[in-house]
Amino acid sequence: MRLPSHLRLKRASDFARVKEKGFSRVGKYLVLGVLRDEAVVEFGYGLITGRKLGMAVKRNRIRRLLREVIRAHRMEIAPGWQFVIIGRWRAAEASLADLERDWLKLAKRLGILLPPSEIPTTPDMS
Repeated sequence: MRLPSHLRLKRASDFARVKEKGFSRVGKYLVLGVLRDEAVVEFGYGLITGRKLGMAVKRNRIRRLLREVIRAHRMEIAPGWQFVIIGRWRAAEASLADLERDWLKLAKRLGILLPPSEIPTTPDMS
């Protein structure tokens, strides 16, 4: 199942707002920037993979893996958050498990995940 496109941050102004008004943490493979926005019904996410990561093939692979991490943990993300994931230079050699572990660590640290008692058991198919 794919992530719906309405969850993606598409405009440069959205990315800039998260960077300016939000806060971020640095992990081994990723930088996670977050901004609380009550107007957002579910959550919004954006991915940044710069040229330092390598050729387009590598950057696209990293984006696919990061989308898979978000998709797998979609139900755990608290509503009302916008976040931007920036791939660091080490991300080019990271596996899916490495990226997932780093993302979960940063997401927990920044408080965008729901407590285990509040996680819905059935996925919302919107």
